[in-house]
Amino acid sequence: MSAIINLSDLVGQLTTSGIADSQFMYKSGLRQGAAPTAPVIGRWTSLWMYDGAPGGASSAPTTTPDIPTNTTAGSQMQNDPGGGRQKWLLGASMAGLTTGTVMIYDRLMEQGGLGSTTITPQTVSGVITRYTNGIGNQIWAEIYTQIGANSTTISCIYKNQSGNTSTSQLATFGNTGFREQDRWIQIPLASGDTGVQQVTSVTVTATTGTAGSFGITVAHPLTYVYLPLAGVGSVRDLISGAPGIVEVVPGACIAYSWLANTTTIPQLFGLLNMVEK
Repeated sequence: MSAIINLSDLVGQLTTSGIADSQFMYKSGLRQGAAPTAPVIGRWTSLWMYDGAPGGASSAPTTTPDIPTNTTAGSQMQNDPGGGRQKWLLGASMAGLTTGTVMIYDRLMEQGGLGSTTITPQTVSGVITRYTNGIGNQIWAEIYTQIGANSTTISCIYKNQSGNTSTSQLATFGNTGFREQDRWIQIPLASGDTGVQQVTSVTVTATTGTAGSFGITVAHPLTYVYLPLAGVGSVRDLISGAPGIVEVVPGACIAYSWLANTTTIPQLFGLLNMVEK
């Protein structure tokens, strides 16, 4: 396996039969056939359970941890690279019916069935199989059914990029903007930590007042696409712009989340440009 060394090398790969791999994506604005909860401006919404193509909609995880892959419903379902090659994301073109930002990420681990009225530590036990050094991995609380209106905080115990046990910083949890179905709430790592190898528990500081259901997701961001105008496409070129082309590792569960500029339910379509080397 080797990296793409220059533009000539890239052109050569793109013009080699079976090496270029561009895939369309679509999120329909429906969640398992029904209208989802409207986004909140300035807050992240998980699109994991939105209908679309090619992977359709996924389901809420159970209390048994799951390691999603490129064969999991809801994922992009791209092929793994063949012939001992690596797969690289060169960029993405996207458009939508509203304005906001799309995060394209690898969904490494998910566990659901956690309660927002339980104030003792709740065990999280999934062990990631990609990006196992932890660097760049993030922790997100993902709400599957609406939780309560009481504003509180949430934190996690996890193993950091060095394998040491750390306690995250607190994240706001519950009440408007932090309680709705599909809300995706980032849990900031401890100062100085750069990633996560495993999450071992999550604690809700005080009850939100209504049980609801949430889970913990470990995600590895690949890139972002900004959509400043509704109905107008936007291109994220990783060849000429930061952060540079990004590897799509074997088994990667490519998934999407949405940072809303409006309360309009997102409906997105796009193209991921990939190549193998």
